[in-house]
Amino acid sequence: MIAIAGADVLAAAPLWRALLAVLLIVDIAAGCVANFTSGTDTYYAERPTSRWVFILVHWHLVATGLLLDVAVVPLIVVTVFALLSATVVNLLHGRQLQVAAGGLLLTVGVVGVTLWLPSIAPPFLVATAAMFIVKVVLAFAVTHHRLARDPASQASGE
Repeated sequence: MIAIAGADVLAAAPLWRALLAVLLIVDIAAGCVANFTSGTDTYYAERPTSRWVFILVHWHLVATGLLLDVAVVPLIVVTVFALLSATVVNLLHGRQLQVAAGGLLLTVGVVGVTLWLPSIAPPFLVATAAMFIVKVVLAFAVTHHRLARDPASQASGE
């Protein structure tokens, strides 16, 4: 759907760059789902260093903008917001406040993206930026499953 909405921008880019951009957008969309699963939650709960690496390497929006030759400064702003928000939420791991903080930062990010980006970015990138915030700030950074919050309970059979 996003590729159809952005067909004009994708068509203007060389084929290899358009394909890479679509793959990055698909990765963002897939992460919106995968990062909510108990498997992903538990995997990263058991590997805190990997959790930090995951947060730090997420520059998908900027790469997409560069591949499609669109304004990247707004995408950098959204990315920095998402990564800083994910950092704050990740620092709250194991605390009840984590879910509320994730919800607040998600709301601020999505509202900000929908109010600010449409005047300077193609609509499909606005939607992609909103998905990116969902993926990184809420789906990934917030621990959703009890066993991921307390891996010791899994070992004790609780």
